[in-house]
Amino acid sequence: MMNTSHNFRFIERDYWYHKALCDTDHLLPGQIDDMLDEAHSHYADYTFKFYDDGSVIIIDNDTNNRIKPRELTGAVYDFYIRKRIYLIKTNLMEKQLQYA
Repeated sequence: MMNTSHNFRFIERDYWYHKALCDTDHLLPGQIDDMLDEAHSHYADYTFKFYDDGSVIIIDNDTNNRIKPRELTGAVYDFYIRKRIYLIKTNLMEKQLQYA
């Protein structure tokens, strides 16, 4: 049986931009861009490969280095946990339908 992966890219700056855009009616997109540019000099840009066997590979797209899940913090960690839960639920539902 093949161990397939589900690949996701997480760009932290895009996450914060979307969050600010959705959470306020008072800021224009250009203002949000300016705030984000001033707030941080570096935002995480990671590729996550979640495998059906439960393993995960996380690659820092800026350095091409592997990141361990325990090294994640903040928005990146939140993304990782939410995707992990989503994939577990999806896998369980697929198994229930397969054996129902």
